Amino acid sequence: MKKLAVIGQYGTGPKYLTGQAVKTVFITDWMKRRYGEDQIEIVNTYGWKKHPVRLVRSIAKAMKDCSNVMIFPAPHGVKVFPSLVSALNRFYRKRTFFIVIGGWLADFLKKHGHIRRATKKFYGVCAETKSLVEDLKAIGIDSSWYLPNCRDYVEIPTTKDIKEPLHVCTYSRVTKTKGMADAVQTVRKANVILGKDVFFLDVFGAVDGSYKDDFEKLCEENKDVMAYAGTRNADQTLETLKDRFALLFPTYYEGECFAGTVLDAFLSRTPIIANDWKFNSEVIRDREDGFLYPFRNTDEAAGILVSLYRDPGLYERIQEGCKESAVKYSSDVVLQQLADKMI
Repeated sequence: MKKLAVIGQYGTGPKYLTGQAVKTVFITDWMKRRYGEDQIEIVNTYGWKKHPVRLVRSIAKAMKDCSNVMIFPAPHGVKVFPSLVSALNRFYRKRTFFIVIGGWLADFLKKHGHIRRATKKFYGVCAETKSLVEDLKAIGIDSSWYLPNCRDYVEIPTTKDIKEPLHVCTYSRVTKTKGMADAVQTVRKANVILGKDVFFLDVFGAVDGSYKDDFEKLCEENKDVMAYAGTRNADQTLETLKDRFALLFPTYYEGECFAGTVLDAFLSRTPIIANDWKFNSEVIRDREDGFLYPFRNTDEAAGILVSLYRDPGLYERIQEGCKESAVKYSSDVVLQQLADKMI
């Protein structure tokens, strides 16, 4: 009997750049290191709609062969996989875990009673924020508990090569509600305050198809202060961010929860300047390990960026706070809690 079956998008490369896929790969790889690769069975759900029967057979086999089962469903997958796994578990009686990615699950389950009933049957429903745990328990998901996002801790130098123009960046999916236009305005306004072109914006991430035309127009109209820098795999994140002066996170995406980009900022010791939206204030300690500004107030965001530029002492204090939070949210601290609940 193997230790764990993983059901989710598993792989690397451009088609695996969503938060769901990155988290699935990350937790699975940690479990491989903890228990050995031969103890982990993976059912990759990427493109599952093209071969649904084969996928059901693969899930059934994995559940039969493993003591524990984890699912990592995205918004479309949550319509299928909790109900399917709960139904199959009537026969296999395994310990099942629903790893929640994003902050949308409670609202979704309020509208879909049959999926809520299936979710209640999971041994553990692991949510990224304490607020989401409370919301899930309020609708009867009593097995929900707090499992924050995490990253492998790495000790790195905090000294950055400060040469103008200073490159700041966004590091997320490139969509309208991830705040790309707000990021550009923040950089442009900061340069106006300083009276010179100090900052330049690099945009990293996969461009959403529905936003492609608008984003290309945004880049063209602001090419003096921004450029699209392409995508990066998860193993390239630290190298990409460690030389950036700051990370902008102007998101107002409805499904935002404990965003991985916040952890990336902590780990790379790169001050994050984030819109005070959804659960960001639960994760970011304002003026200790990053900054929060009022909802979509790019004037405030620009002011923070200028303050970091003018005050090296402030910059160093934020970097120290980043290090503290990187330790707090390290994989060996967080995921051991998950491993302790497995059989």
